[in-house]
Amino acid sequence: MKKLKKLPAWLTVGPDSAMITLTRPCDVNAVKVDQLPLRAPTLRDVRASDALGGDDVVLREVTLFASLSDAGTKDVEGLKLTDYARVQTAYSRLLQDVGIPESKDEMPSWLVVDNEGAVVTLSKAYDVNDIKIDRLTLRAPTVRDVRDASSASNGDDEQRETILLANLSESNIKDLEGLKLTDYQRLQAAYFRLVQDDGV
Repeated sequence: MKKLKKLPAWLTVGPDSAMITLTRPCDVNAVKVDQLPLRAPTLRDVRASDALGGDDVVLREVTLFASLSDAGTKDVEGLKLTDYARVQTAYSRLLQDVGIPESKDEMPSWLVVDNEGAVVTLSKAYDVNDIKIDRLTLRAPTVRDVRDASSASNGDDEQRETILLANLSESNIKDLEGLKLTDYQRLQAAYFRLVQDDGV
């Protein structure tokens, strides 16, 4: 498994959030704070900030950080640059999945793959199809699955992937968009293992 660097003293990271101690108090929602919480991003969070920010990479990031910290974009823009860098570091840390093996050839402990499909253990339980689950099963994709997802996505590659993963896991798109980004990345990794053929 990957070994993560030691956390700096100003950062506390849990499974679903981080707490950042700022270098100086700042205004967040008209209240002076010296710490800023940051929750783990979901796929929906990332897509919403992408839609708002468009081609402006900085605006997308500021919008995402504002959403994850329940702050206003003006509050995030008003952070001292060193504090903004701390928020970026905390965000990066929230995206790291400790369940990823060192070698890409090694099978992660949260993934079981066979010829018929894959079982992905998620980092926590989610409501999927109105049932609380901590694992998703992906069946092996067919050409028809890929073509159907391509047709339904209107040329949007990200949407095509989500449609495909929802279909393979017998989930709905909204449920997958509510997964933490690290858990969605586990589904992506499972999909790539399913379509990988060692004999080719």
